Amino acid sequence: MERKNAVLVIAGPSAVGKTVVAKSIVERDPRFTFLRSGTTRKRRGDANDDEYLYYTEEEFLAAVARGEFAEHMRYGGNLYGTPKSELYRAISEGKIPLMVLDLCGVESLSKLEEFSSCSVYIYSPIETIEARLKERYLGEGKTPESEELFRVRSQQNRRDYSVLEEYADYVFAFIENVTTIEDCRDRVMHEFCEFEAGKPFPTEKNRRIACGLKGSIK
Repeated sequence: MERKNAVLVIAGPSAVGKTVVAKSIVERDPRFTFLRSGTTRKRRGDANDDEYLYYTEEEFLAAVARGEFAEHMRYGGNLYGTPKSELYRAISEGKIPLMVLDLCGVESLSKLEEFSSCSVYIYSPIETIEARLKERYLGEGKTPESEELFRVRSQQNRRDYSVLEEYADYVFAFIENVTTIEDCRDRVMHEFCEFEAGKPFPTEKNRRIACGLKGSIK
C-alpha cells in the first residue's frame, strides 16, 4: 500500500555522490522534484539564487518557532532549512519531494507526522571519499580556502561515520556507491519502490552497516 505524503531523502558523506544521484533521479523520473530551501545567506546574483527562499535571521528563527520548517541547521554562519510549505506545494502538484539532507535532517524529517520519509544513506569506504575530497580541494589551483574546506569536510565525514549508528533507525536503506551513478540511482529508486510497497525498515541490517562504517575509521 502506498504511504501517504511520501518523501525521498538522500543522505551521505561529502563527496560520495549523493547530489549527483539525486539530480539523476529527477532527470530520469518526472514524479520527483527538488524543493527550495530557506536560508539567511545573502543573494549571490547567480542562477542558484532561484533555489532558495530568503529570510532575515529574525524571520527564520520566528518561522522555526512557529513550526514552519521540516528541518533546519546552521552552516557557515547562515541558517538553512526546508519550509513545510515547499513539501506541501510539491505534493499538491502531484510530485514526490526529493531532498538531500544531513543526518540531523534525516532524523527531523522522520519524526514529522505529516510526511512519510524514505531516507537512503549512500556510503563509500572512508579512504575512497577522502581521495575524492583531495581531488576536489587539494588539486591544481588549491587555495587556503579550499584547504580549509577539505579539512572541515574530511572531519565532518569522519564524525558522521562515528555517530551513524545513532541514526540508523531513521534510515530505510544503506547503499554503497561502488559502481556508476546510474546504477546507484536505480538502486535508490528500487528502495523507494520497496518503501512505497510497505516493506519494513531492515533495522538490524542497517545497524550492522552503520557499526561497520564506524569501525572503519582509524
